[in-house]
Amino acid sequence: MPFDTSLDNAPETLARLALAAGSRPDLTQGGGGNVSLKLNSERMLIKASGVKLKDVSPEGGYALVNYGNIRRRIASGPGSEGEFSDYICSQTLPVKGIKDAKPSIETGFHSLLNTVVIHTHSVYANMLNMSVEGAALGKEMFPQAEFIAYKSPGPQLCSAINDRARAAGHQVFFLANHGLAVANAGVLGALELNERVNDTIRRGLSLPPYPASDPAAGLSTYNSARLAHYGARFILENVLSPDQALYCGPEALEGRGEMEAVNEVLTALFYIMDCMKTLNLTPRFLSKADVLYFDAMKSGRYSRK
Repeated sequence: MPFDTSLDNAPETLARLALAAGSRPDLTQGGGGNVSLKLNSERMLIKASGVKLKDVSPEGGYALVNYGNIRRRIASGPGSEGEFSDYICSQTLPVKGIKDAKPSIETGFHSLLNTVVIHTHSVYANMLNMSVEGAALGKEMFPQAEFIAYKSPGPQLCSAINDRARAAGHQVFFLANHGLAVANAGVLGALELNERVNDTIRRGLSLPPYPASDPAAGLSTYNSARLAHYGARFILENVLSPDQALYCGPEALEGRGEMEAVNEVLTALFYIMDCMKTLNLTPRFLSKADVLYFDAMKSGRYSRK
């Protein structure tokens, strides 16, 4: 029997989580980030692939999956990228009155954690995630947090998180060159934990205010100025994150493409790089193999989250 949204307020709760995480460009950019909400021991709502967090609503933008089966699959070995992605899709369940949606590639690691999971691409967390010195700084600020070395989204990241995941209690994960994930038993607890982590980093590193958004048909004024400073060749040859690899190709740097998302990702990138320079932190760029992985995935399963 399809899940009946009229008998449960879970979709409204998920939409509230998504709006809180997705309405701030310092926390999420483009289609990045994710939220999930477990309904019982087997069922979970999660943002759909290709949907922006701020666009999730009770009427759509999410998928219902059997996360119990996904969790068991990860424990026994998730398989290859394609196999794991197909398996996640096979665990999608019908929702009454809602158009079928493909679950995010990140459904795997959400399945492993507590009831409410908020995953963002916070520029504050990524100051730590994207620098050589960041993990050591982070462990001083958050001695109980988990720091995961870079793994591509999908089965590799799921396996790495599975080794340290707890199905109960709150947890904080710093994902190298990727983002922040927090898990808690309740919605308010997860939201408060997410805000506390970001505020602690912002204050602890004395970070400047995040640049105001500047809607533009092409590159924003801020991004044009910072791109001129760093140079397009440097940005293309030195990639800090999956979002940069996915959104910031040659055409995007010329002001052509999905420019709202491009400008959000570039603003985050330049803010992080500028702050790293001020703090004397060393950027840790992705390897060429990691970047090639996303070149292959742009039109495939990854689908920009």
